[in-house]
Amino acid sequence: MSRLAIVLGAVGLAVLAPMPVQAQDWTRREFPLAPPNARSNFVAPYFDGFYQNDDGTYTLSFGFMNRNDEAVIEIPLGPDNFIEPAQYDGAQPTSFPVVSYSGFGGPRERGVFGVVVPADFEGDVWWTLTTDGYTTRVPGRLRGRFQGVIGFEGAYALSTTTMAEGSLRPLIQFSEDGPAVWGLPGIEHPEGFTTSVGEPIEVRFQAFDRGERELGDVNMTLWKYQGPVGGVIAFESLVEAPAGGAGRGGRGGGGPGGFDLSQLPDGVTIDDLPPEILARLGAGRGGGPAGPGPVDIGQVVRIPSEGPNANLGHFRATFDTPGEYVIRVRVDNFTSGDSAPGNQCCWTNGYVEVSVTP
Repeated sequence: MSRLAIVLGAVGLAVLAPMPVQAQDWTRREFPLAPPNARSNFVAPYFDGFYQNDDGTYTLSFGFMNRNDEAVIEIPLGPDNFIEPAQYDGAQPTSFPVVSYSGFGGPRERGVFGVVVPADFEGDVWWTLTTDGYTTRVPGRLRGRFQGVIGFEGAYALSTTTMAEGSLRPLIQFSEDGPAVWGLPGIEHPEGFTTSVGEPIEVRFQAFDRGERELGDVNMTLWKYQGPVGGVIAFESLVEAPAGGAGRGGRGGGGPGGFDLSQLPDGVTIDDLPPEILARLGAGRGGGPAGPGPVDIGQVVRIPSEGPNANLGHFRATFDTPGEYVIRVRVDNFTSGDSAPGNQCCWTNGYVEVSVTP
């Protein structure tokens, strides 16, 4: 399965191209940035932009917005979830959780996968999603268009140079003698896994900060990327807590990373803090004891850059339903002040294929 970068957009944010009127229930039509509903809403595909690779090819960056407040939407590959041209189909996610980032991050998950197109590519890469009969689609392209005329060269270009404070996308490596890769297409685990329902797998990888500044820790988040509808992956972090107790922070006492939870305003708990702040504190949503333990989809786990387990990402995954799965491992350096989802930097994707038998 190749990982390609797809970019959403036409006018900067999300440009959705609905199917013909007769195919839509317009009583349910909402704009992508309108307030979401708790349930019964749609998933919008997004094109984030593109960047040029060293070999002259381009990576298109795609993400999504789940327009619900709480309901995870799952759309299998096929007529309700496909990419055109067909040569790029199959790299997209089928599971779309609800996310919430502070600042410009908002409810969008950016750079979930990348599509790599040739240096002379001039067409569009369309991603189409249909949620309960409601269809939205978005083009990934290298040049903007106005009334059908191609122009605006580089209008959606993403930077691959250092951010304001020197951050760059971190590296991920699945084996010591394998490649260390950065970027949205990321890297696939070279072997993949086979297991059965209820029998966990363990995945190890290395993750390294990059940048023109003092290097530090990176974060790990785990996601069900593809898999059977309704199939649940139970994740358990096996990352050792950094020295001093920073890591997945607890709910009492000194809190994550030495942060005093008593400093929070009345009525505000660690669960109310956005992911970027939790990452800076070395904690994930929901807290929990420092060190290894269960983690939710998208929960932040700090990978220490010092000590005996420096740069080592390690987790266990258990499956409750047979089928073919892909786990997305996102490593980021959102602990830096110039790195956040809304900044379109700095994270890298890794993908782990798992075949689960009954």
